[in-house]
Formats: sequence, C-alpha cells, structure tokens
Amino acid sequence: MTKKLQSGFSMIELMVVVGIALVLMAMGWPLVVNVVNNYRLRSAGANYSNLIQTTRMRAVQDDRYYNVVNNVGALVQPNVINAFGNTLLANPQNYAIGDPAIALDPSVVIQSRAAAPNVANLEGLFLPTPNVTINPTTNVWGPSFGPRGLPCQPSAAVGGTCSYSSTTAGQNGQGPALPIAFEIFFRNLRNNTWEAVTINPAARVRQWSYDRINNAWTPLN
Repeated sequence: MTKKLQSGFSMIELMVVVGIALVLMAMGWPLVVNVVNNYRLRSAGANYSNLIQTTRMRAVQDDRYYNVVNNVGALVQPNVINAFGNTLLANPQNYAIGDPAIALDPSVVIQSRAAAPNVANLEGLFLPTPNVTINPTTNVWGPSFGPRGLPCQPSAAVGGTCSYSSTTAGQNGQGPALPIAFEIFFRNLRNNTWEAVTINPAARVRQWSYDRINNAWTPLN
C-alpha cells in the first residue's frame, strides 16, 4: 500500500508570507493616511462651497442679506459653520434652528489669510483686478451676501444694510468704496495640506488646492 502524500504549507512558509504582508502594510499605511486626510480637507472645502451657494440663493429669495457664520473655535459649537447667520451685528453668531450647517473634521481648521501660502498667486488667478477689498474687517464671522446675490459688507448699525462696495479698508489694506471678495483658507493639521474657497465680486465661488512642490494654487472647479 502506497502512502498518500499530504500537501500544505510549513510554519516557516506561513511566517514568511505574514512577514511580507506586514512589511507591505507598513509601507502602504502612510499613503492611506494621507489619502484620508486629503479627502477630509477636500470635503471641508466642498461642503463650505455648497453652504455659500445656499446662503447666496436664500439671500436673493428672501430679499435680504445673510451671513455665513464660522463658529470654528467657539466653545459652544466647535468646528461648526452655519448659514443664514443673524444680521444683528451685536451678536452675528445667532442662527435659527433648522438652518443649514456643516461640521468640519477636527483635523481641519480655518486659517487666516495672513497665514495662507502664496496668497498673491491665488488672487492673481481669481480676481479680475487687484483693486478689491478682500475679507472686509467688519465681516469677522465669514462671508455675507445681499439681495442681489453678490458679496457685501454689512453696515455697523444693528439690522442695517449690506453694501456691495467696501465701507472700511479690508485685510489687504485697500481703501474704501471697492468691490468685495472673500477668501477662506482650510488647513489639515495632520499633513499640512491647504485648500481655499474664494468668492469674487461677481459671486463666483471656486475651490482651490495648494501645491506645495510648485508653490501654486490649482482650481478644483
């Protein structure tokens, strides 16, 4: 009687395969983490752009001005951004229950224009002229839109109007009575990647990605 041959893997062979798999996982894990972080940043910019468009259309529909309120960093609602913010400048972070809102991943933060990389390159791509007031100083909470659907700067009076040209110098140091534009910058703290959402004086909303290698901004829409 012949002995039946048995086939299979030895313990050493299994350990070699497992070792190879662990090495491949270790090599690929940073790539996976980077992809996830980029996705979170891209989602933040896309959701913010959609919130801006919703606010803009609602301002036209209701024939009044509305704010996009960046509550990021607030103690009550950290990482939350609301649409249709109250026009009472004494407390612009008020909002009505049921109004649209988005929440950012904790790894994604809104950064100031002064901290953003190569702002001159970005502004050269989306602004028709340098004579624009960007992020008016009275819009401390975020962008505002008037009944025409254009970016505006609310007056200092409670319940006042929203002017389509600046009444005070903006963060770029330009003088008054200039068209208004907005720039909002997002940074992922985990991989230091940047994105931006811009609104030109004609209310075109665009999303941008920053290329660290070329030190330049690239449009995403």
